[in-house]
Amino acid sequence: MYSEFDIYAYLVSYSDMRFFEGEEEAAADQINEMLHYIVDYSEADDSIDQLEEVVRRVLFEWIENPDLLGLDSEEMQAYIMEQLADVRQQEFDEDDD
Repeated sequence: MYSEFDIYAYLVSYSDMRFFEGEEEAAADQINEMLHYIVDYSEADDSIDQLEEVVRRVLFEWIENPDLLGLDSEEMQAYIMEQLADVRQQEFDEDDD
């Protein structure tokens, strides 16, 4: 389960954030912080697929919404917990179908 999830495969470098002109370092640091929160707030019964879905959502939102650079650590943690809860609920709902 989540213990097999390798967050290091998703971490970004400053050069990956070149579309955040002038804020590459801050963008990379924040996205990496949020990626680590995914692991920090994972539960034992979270599947790798669920965690990868949260990574996809976070990376997509980050690219689409550069305003996320304004989030502080507490807001990033809340965002990640919200995404994890949503993915868990989505899978729960699919299991009920």
